Amino acid sequence: MVNLTNEASLLQKIEELAAKGKIHSSVGLAGQAAETKIGKLIPTAGQRLNATMFYLDLMENMEYVPYLSSVSSSAPEQEPLIDFSDSDFQVQMHLLKRETFPLVLFIILNGFFSNLVSLEDCIAKVINVVHDLIAYNRRYSGLQIRQELENKRRSGTLTAHLRAFHAIGQDGKPDKTGSAFNIAREIRNQLVHDDIEEVIFFPALSLLGLSPDMDLYFNNLFFPAHTPPKHNDTEMIAFCQHAYEETVNFVDECYRLICADLQRSGSLPV
Repeated sequence: MVNLTNEASLLQKIEELAAKGKIHSSVGLAGQAAETKIGKLIPTAGQRLNATMFYLDLMENMEYVPYLSSVSSSAPEQEPLIDFSDSDFQVQMHLLKRETFPLVLFIILNGFFSNLVSLEDCIAKVINVVHDLIAYNRRYSGLQIRQELENKRRSGTLTAHLRAFHAIGQDGKPDKTGSAFNIAREIRNQLVHDDIEEVIFFPALSLLGLSPDMDLYFNNLFFPAHTPPKHNDTEMIAFCQHAYEETVNFVDECYRLICADLQRSGSLPV
């Protein structure tokens, strides 16, 4: 389970404001409804984060050899595709057939990136309520929240934090290759609309039936032009670890800054 340093402090602060009657209407929600909404969003964000970590663990425990082998009988057919161990909560992948591997990988990557991006949606909704930004029934994203907050509080530390995370370019638009999270969102979109082989480079089998390259790499088009084709940034597990860690740090810092805003204002919305 992921432990966010500032999550408990934020929840406690909201409880204190509620006890003092300092939570008022925000984004079209009555005070009690706003409190209830945030009280649900923060644990939901934690669930998304734990789910993301679960898929990352699956990636790190995948068995590549059965896929890379030209003889699928290297592992018994009766073994389960995914084997769970209750004793240490370790997950071992048994990819028994070459044709199965892309499907399993698609499921894992789709789960990882979908939960990672959805996590940001939860944080955006929390910021929306705390800062009373845009009408609750409007469809919005983290980028829209950043822009709305920038219009309202240009010099705010939370505004600067969101801007840095989304890596806004000189033209004022999101730089799709400017941060691990922006790249992760592009990979998620590609997984939704395109074949897995347009997202991942699969190693070619050698004449001996095994590839000397056991790593998988994301399509280099997702990354800045100067990134070499086999730079560590494009390797699947290394990139997913980077995107995960960046997002965890982002969420935890958001909670700290939101809590500080609530402390200064003494009420919600800020």
